[in-house]
Amino acid sequence: MDMERIQFFKTTFGEEEKKAICDTIDSGWVVQGPKVQEFEEKFAEYVGAKYAVFVDSGTSALFLALKVLNLRNLSQEKIRIPSLTFVSDAEIVVNTGYIPEFIDVSKNTFCIEEGDIPVHLTGNKSSALASIYDSAHRIEKDDVKNSPALWCYSFYATKNMSTIQGGMIALNDEEKYKWLKVARDHGISKGTLERYTQKTPTYSVDFVGYRMKADDMRAAIGLEQLKKLPAMTARRNEIVDRYNRNLFLNRTGNHLYPILVSDREKFFEAMEQANIQCSVHFLPLDLMPAFKQYSPCKHEKNICKLPNTHYLGERLVSLPLFPQMTNEQVDYISQEVIKTELLLNE
Repeated sequence: MDMERIQFFKTTFGEEEKKAICDTIDSGWVVQGPKVQEFEEKFAEYVGAKYAVFVDSGTSALFLALKVLNLRNLSQEKIRIPSLTFVSDAEIVVNTGYIPEFIDVSKNTFCIEEGDIPVHLTGNKSSALASIYDSAHRIEKDDVKNSPALWCYSFYATKNMSTIQGGMIALNDEEKYKWLKVARDHGISKGTLERYTQKTPTYSVDFVGYRMKADDMRAAIGLEQLKKLPAMTARRNEIVDRYNRNLFLNRTGNHLYPILVSDREKFFEAMEQANIQCSVHFLPLDLMPAFKQYSPCKHEKNICKLPNTHYLGERLVSLPLFPQMTNEQVDYISQEVIKTELLLNE
């Protein structure tokens, strides 16, 4: 079968997002303003939270969430996180003055089952109870309803919905919400919208804050993406189900479709020849030069305390998964995967 190259991911932006951007430009208000406020309110409603704070990235969301907990006397030096995750989780731990303690993941869900910042990897919901969740891979209705935790989302280009760059903190705690809104905007007591719509534009810098706020341009995109999200999620679930039937697997997340292969280099070569672009999510952080000092494994003594993480890290491959994929494409990818004879049925 001749098949055009299948990309790992395609954006879901269309005419609606283009019009929203133009309308925002025409409104004369492109910085943090009414669209940000509207996006926050509608996103909070979708995930079942009382409040939401729109920031410039998922990494910023995680950073501010950890900072607000630190202010509430988080009395520990180490923060337990998975090694099998994107660098943001370890990065924000180190940059807030803590020590990352890498713990192992489940081979079934790819998530940690206890810890301080569980990651809902590939879209699977971690069973761990925590004060912060990295939900960059998971945007589901009512997840935050009645939750005491801070849920951190990413709207990066490849996520289930996107604002190109951007992130959100969803929560149910009013005190933390008020601090986060000020912290993202330099610690200034009045936000941009308040300063430029009230009669008196004076303000106070209440504490040393951060420049992590988002803007109305990205919020306008987010509002259109949020309207599409239920249909995009439904299609993602259909694709995952079809992969499962074709490959005799039982994956449940809908952000990524991970498989395990016996020889990743050979597998990538075969997929390249078949015109299929794949990826890897993720390589263990404790093996990276930046974080090796925090690894619980003594490699020179052949002691590994993260056996599942390292096993998965050598074998994981992410297959293409995006809402515009056709059933024909899913079936073709599945056939080519099976043809390699490198798939591990686990």
